[in-house]
Amino acid sequence: LRRKLPKGELSLDEPTCDAHAGDKWFAARQPDAVAFPRSVRSVSAILKFASRQGIPVTARGAGHGYVGGCVPARGGIVLSTARLNRIKEISQPDFVAVVQPGVITATLQERAEQLGLYYPPDPASRADNFIGGNIATNAGGPRSVKYGVTRDYVLGLQVVMSNGDVARFG
Repeated sequence: LRRKLPKGELSLDEPTCDAHAGDKWFAARQPDAVAFPRSVRSVSAILKFASRQGIPVTARGAGHGYVGGCVPARGGIVLSTARLNRIKEISQPDFVAVVQPGVITATLQERAEQLGLYYPPDPASRADNFIGGNIATNAGGPRSVKYGVTRDYVLGLQVVMSNGDVARFG
């Protein structure tokens, strides 16, 4: 897998694996490797490789959740979205933002506000959590009573399937 990825996108060292073993809850299990892809192409290569080899993959955002979704319960590869952290576009006329899954929620809110726009979902750890994790858990926060939860603000997704194929929805 290391040969299939750009340099620095795969780590096998124990401190990195330990740091990606759990979330804010008590459950944890050390993965065999942690991948830090910077592109859809790398995510596809990781998932294609893992699928062919029968290696479990656990997606991980910031790890600030309490639901265990980022815990690599069967070991394998943790696929971190930390380096997929670009806001690609915020269109004022369309009220649409195109972001990667590792964008911190508060960063998106601040950038939207600089343009006179408002992104309401406000999970408690918005200064630390990622948009991808918000989508995965349908995060909301106190404003969700008035404005709705994350799913109410997602118009489309580009998704890498478990076999490495890339699909668009929405």
